[in-house]
Amino acid sequence: MKKTFLAAALLLAFSLLLFHVIFHPAHVGRWHSMPAAARNGLEQQPILLVPLDSRPPCREFVINGGKVIGREIATPPTEYMDYYSKPGNTEALRRWLSEQIRGASAVILSIDQLLSGGLLAAREAHISNDDIQSLAAYLRTLHAAHPDVPLHAFYILPRAIPQDGIEGWRERRALLAYARLLGRAGAGLPVDESEMERLRTEFPSDDLQKYLAHFDESTALASMLIDLTEEGVLTRLILGQDDGEEYSVGNLKKKELSNLLLQKNIAPERAMIVHGADEIALSMLTRITVDELCSHGGTPPRIALHYAREDMADMIFPFMAVSNDATAREKITMLGGILSDENEARDLTLFISAGDSAADTLSVRSSAASVIREMLATGTSVALVDLSRRFHAEETLLPILIEKNVPVNALTAYAGWNTASNAIGTALAQGILYHCAMQRAETREERERVMYANLAFLTGRIAEDTFYLKETIDRVNNTLRIAGYTNTADLDLTKNWRWANDLLMSDLTRRIHSYESTAAFRAPFYKGGMHLRVTESNVTAYYPWPRTFEVRMEARPTIAFSP
Repeated sequence: MKKTFLAAALLLAFSLLLFHVIFHPAHVGRWHSMPAAARNGLEQQPILLVPLDSRPPCREFVINGGKVIGREIATPPTEYMDYYSKPGNTEALRRWLSEQIRGASAVILSIDQLLSGGLLAAREAHISNDDIQSLAAYLRTLHAAHPDVPLHAFYILPRAIPQDGIEGWRERRALLAYARLLGRAGAGLPVDESEMERLRTEFPSDDLQKYLAHFDESTALASMLIDLTEEGVLTRLILGQDDGEEYSVGNLKKKELSNLLLQKNIAPERAMIVHGADEIALSMLTRITVDELCSHGGTPPRIALHYAREDMADMIFPFMAVSNDATAREKITMLGGILSDENEARDLTLFISAGDSAADTLSVRSSAASVIREMLATGTSVALVDLSRRFHAEETLLPILIEKNVPVNALTAYAGWNTASNAIGTALAQGILYHCAMQRAETREERERVMYANLAFLTGRIAEDTFYLKETIDRVNNTLRIAGYTNTADLDLTKNWRWANDLLMSDLTRRIHSYESTAAFRAPFYKGGMHLRVTESNVTAYYPWPRTFEVRMEARPTIAFSP
């Protein structure tokens, strides 16, 4: 009897041990530490970032990208930066940069912030020749004092929409329509002259002069930055196009700048004109990382492009001047990657879903989910770009992945925010940063750190781009309107800002808890030589500016690691 009892006890103990080994991780935890010791002195120095503005995509995304590769991203004090419509303190920012650069390995520098105090301020600013020459002198002095610290600068070319300083929505609408026709005419296309004459009577001449002068001033500033790149003051220059359109005055000016780059014979790896704005700082961090990897004997990341449906490649989505495919190829080049055929070896697959209910794309989501499931099951690293023409959840792919129990935490990157350039640039940058970090990781501890940082980035992107921007924001705005607040784009900090934050966290927490209960979230997966399972998202969020369009979000997921 005793022997039988002992045998049963041993069998039970063995069974419990086996269950623990198979179904429980070696350890569960949240990584908050900075990376393991860097392999050389250069990598121990921070990268300085002067962000485009104080919105999370322009600052926090870069900091989070730095965590993936184990690099500190140092940013100016909050009191120096812009706050919504209040410009940043450009004098204090220049002083901070001059003081901090001596301990940095590189600088990622927004010209809009340094000159005008942020993107919103730059959209309205008058840029004089004295302003341009003063900035040139500052940058030359900065480079001369620290010639070994590369300056990676970016500047955002004006968008087509007229400045807010031009009053009257009818006048601004007519001016924009007129400017589009100017763009068509400048591109050599036929235009309706009588329509141009009619539009010309609907806004004052002063408005047109102010509008066109803004593009002239911007072109003069960009030309100066190209000169500094030719001189070697700037190591790399990116000129981004904010909220582009197929035909615009901005496109004509962009062509002038392209010709100037050709005339000066400046290589694309040193200067490029690209589509997008908010994602450019993260893109520049990624290019720095790729260059460092290659300088240490690595190879450029190989990127395969895959579309949920073939015709999605040629679609032009809102606020874009070019197709999804042209944007993706441009970003791959900008980030130092190599476009690879899907049948060839690749380090990352950029999977683009461009949802458009009017184009009947919803019917392909189920098959697209099956393709992604197969890619993840075979160990393919997938960065998912989840676009929506109308910015509605029902046009996106992620809900179908969740419904089909696809292990979404096995994705390398996810992005689905407002423009194709933003989303493609962000997902591609995160995917490449992860690849570079895992290439350099030498120990299991380093791989776990990289995985944690990347999953934190991924969790935040899913929570914001899908659950907040396509669901929670509408419920918060509707609740505010019912309560009598007609302008949710301008929250009253003394009345409804705190309440709006409570609404935000209450609804977002409910939505994420629902997501965490799904098999798609709970599914274990194998990645980076490890078995993992995300058990909690641990997302917090609040409104950094007095409006609901931007949300500052932090994800500290709890992750189970197993051998």
